[in-house]
Amino acid sequence: MLAPLESSTRLDDEPNEAREIRQLHIALRASQQRLRRSALQSTRQLLALEAEVLRLQALCDRQSARIERPDAAAVTAGLERQLAVLSAANERLLEDSQRAAMLERALAITEAERRRLSLERDAMARELCRHRHEAPPGSSLHGGHHAAPAT
Repeated sequence: MLAPLESSTRLDDEPNEAREIRQLHIALRASQQRLRRSALQSTRQLLALEAEVLRLQALCDRQSARIERPDAAAVTAGLERQLAVLSAANERLLEDSQRAAMLERALAITEAERRRLSLERDAMARELCRHRHEAPPGSSLHGGHHAAPAT
């Protein structure tokens, strides 16, 4: 008699086992869905973090490039200073070149005057020589002594 009871308990237990298996399947499916949602959310977070890392890397690269290249304002200020210095030097050179041109003109005038005076001197020397040769002996042009006045 015990055997039939066991088989009847077994029959009663089977629906419980089937229900338990069904509940385990439902719990397993729910767990799998939670895992999929969690994996999907983790993947989205990972992609967002990777995008943020790329953005920050690009920002870092831009900042490094800015640090490495000179500041445009500083370069402009330096060029303005150089321009002021070179402009002043250029003005001095223009003044010096104008002064040099004026001195060259004065030198040319002086040279022309020297030539004229040399020619005049040479002409006077020739005239003096001619008069000496033509002058009677004992005259002052001949290079002799002045004649004593007659008494």
